[in-house]
Amino acid sequence: MAIYRFRVILEDNEDVYRDIDIKSGQTFEEFHDAIQDAFKFDKKHAASFFVSDDYWRKGQEITLREADLPHDEIDIKKNAPPKKLMSTIKIAKYIDAPHQRFVYVFDPQAQWSFMIEMMKIENENPKTKYPACTKTVGTAPKQYKVVPIIKDEAAGDLALAALLGGAADHDDDDDTEAYKAPLNTEVHGVEEDDLSTLEGEEGDADDEKEADADLGDDMDDADGAESFGFEEEEH
Repeated sequence: MAIYRFRVILEDNEDVYRDIDIKSGQTFEEFHDAIQDAFKFDKKHAASFFVSDDYWRKGQEITLREADLPHDEIDIKKNAPPKKLMSTIKIAKYIDAPHQRFVYVFDPQAQWSFMIEMMKIENENPKTKYPACTKTVGTAPKQYKVVPIIKDEAAGDLALAALLGGAADHDDDDDTEAYKAPLNTEVHGVEEDDLSTLEGEEGDADDEKEADADLGDDMDDADGAESFGFEEEEH
């Protein structure tokens, strides 16, 4: 049986790829499992192969799960052909050119995408179990990206947020209480001591006025004495 050698290249990094040999009579599901093993993925998500042309444009879709066979709205708008199931389709069915291409997409949410190209056709080796990964180049990316969180920094951020939030709440409470407090409209009487003080101040003012009046009278008397020819004795 003929053996197809495919190069499976990570779309985001062409320096990372795997060469996989597979029998022409094996299925796309077996090819899917071989890719997952070669890149150390966990096989827990949906996946699809797309028959491609020389420009990596997607054509016929061959999907992993029966649940994904019905067309969605996008497929209907594109008037896409009915999907095929990996487990029922042999690789040889879609080999139409010496360098046949496929696009392989795994996990629709993460959108792991690989470009696949057939490199050569070889004879089967009886000692090899197919599919087989025959060449590994580049470090496979981690399937799940984990963002580390420094506990001390996180705790500090939380404490700062709580402090700011508490201050804001406190200010709001003060404003609310001030707004709710009734206006002080009570009329306070004047204390007796305060009244005497006020009277004293008024009395001082009256004394000053009387002193000014006496001074004026003295000056008038002096002017009158001079006008009648009286002079003050010199001592």
